[in-house]
Amino acid sequence: MADAKASPPVMPIPTGDDLSAEEKVKALIFANADEEMYTDGELGWGASLLLSHLTLLSATSSPPRTVFRFTVAASHCNRLNNLHGGCTSTLFDWLTTSALACIAKPGYWQYAGVSRTLNVTYLRPVPEGEVVLVESEVVHAGKRLCALKGTMRRERDGEVLAICEHGKVSIDPEVAKM
Repeated sequence: MADAKASPPVMPIPTGDDLSAEEKVKALIFANADEEMYTDGELGWGASLLLSHLTLLSATSSPPRTVFRFTVAASHCNRLNNLHGGCTSTLFDWLTTSALACIAKPGYWQYAGVSRTLNVTYLRPVPEGEVVLVESEVVHAGKRLCALKGTMRRERDGEVLAICEHGKVSIDPEVAKM
């Protein structure tokens, strides 16, 4: 039996007063996203499938929101040539989590948490070649639980294609008090 490759350590979102919300989001979603890394699976499931089709358009900390542009490729589609529901869910999982990066600080959502719930409602088909905007926002973030919201819109006319509610639990370690 071959030696199993060790998983890379979970890296916290960089924090600091000198970092913008946009820089934090880029660090979470795109850090080290070169071809060699994400074809080896280092960035987790779906990275090679999705990252090269994503563009961060905006990120703000007040309110904590992100907007990404995503172009639907053939590899994202089901047999009807529409965006696969699993791909939609993965996008919402990643991109709603990105809104947490906007408010991350030591001991507070710096590790982006883990999902407890992800409810996706599919409203319209999203055909191959369609360019969509994925808008994400933090509805509430407490010390341990948060509620996130995502909306996928067709870029050309703003029509809502899918929506999601995403609940997460924090995995941040306690920060030592001085």
